[in-house]
Amino acid sequence: MAKQIGGINGPYLGRVGCKVGYNWRDIWCVRSIPAVFHDPETVLQLHQRNRFGSSVKLAARLRDILLMGFYHSSRKAQMTEYNYFQKINNGCLAWEPSSQPSSEKGAGMFVVDYENLKLSEGPVAPVAFFGVMQGGVEVRGGALAITIPFERNPEHRQCNGNDKVYVAVVNARRREAVLSLPVYRRMHSIAVEMPAAWAGDEVHLYGFVQDSGERMSSSIYIGELHRLAVEAGGGHDVVLVDELQGEEGGGFVQQKPEEDFITFPEGNRGVADTREHGKVGFLNPG
Repeated sequence: MAKQIGGINGPYLGRVGCKVGYNWRDIWCVRSIPAVFHDPETVLQLHQRNRFGSSVKLAARLRDILLMGFYHSSRKAQMTEYNYFQKINNGCLAWEPSSQPSSEKGAGMFVVDYENLKLSEGPVAPVAFFGVMQGGVEVRGGALAITIPFERNPEHRQCNGNDKVYVAVVNARRREAVLSLPVYRRMHSIAVEMPAAWAGDEVHLYGFVQDSGERMSSSIYIGELHRLAVEAGGGHDVVLVDELQGEEGGGFVQQKPEEDFITFPEGNRGVADTREHGKVGFLNPG
């Protein structure tokens, strides 16, 4: 049963026959209900449903990031932030059918192109992140922390030093994300903490900027960290990073408690200090 609002000429909420009245962002809308529903459940239909369902679940896990990153863009397009996220990332979210002949109908795997995934969109001038190889990995009270430097205005556009810079970390296996506390554009570096339970997982880093009017920059893919693990050794917290990949390239790192220097392949140099909370610092190749 529908409810009339504002008198006989006003809108209504609820179902009247095959029509449903509802309110979306202060806009009164009406949609119809099909009288007959055919569901042949073809393989392509099931793949699309699985893809859509997995995309919605991913967007739900990224809720706080998307509500901020697509707030203005989604309203201009008259869409929710979730729908806008799926629209602009349509080519990054796919369903890969199972190759097993014995698998059930429509079975497969949800695949995300994290490198091209967008978490925000807007006109604000971005910052240039120097890549995860130049940041630091720390153990802080049981949590994993990464510090990433950035250039405040690489495109030399009009901007404000009080703009807020954020970094989001997305866990590929768990389909979860954490968002850093903001820092000002003028501060040149930002830190983000990850749960200790993420040790051994693959994570992807994204950065974006918010100005005083809450407008956003388009997100930038900073890089990917593989198999980040924490172990105890020699009475100190030791960070073991099997592989790091980002804008500055990747490398294999293995830290021993008594060593102060780590050898990187292809001439990359790193300096480790196990005396201060297991901190590991990375330098430029050279």
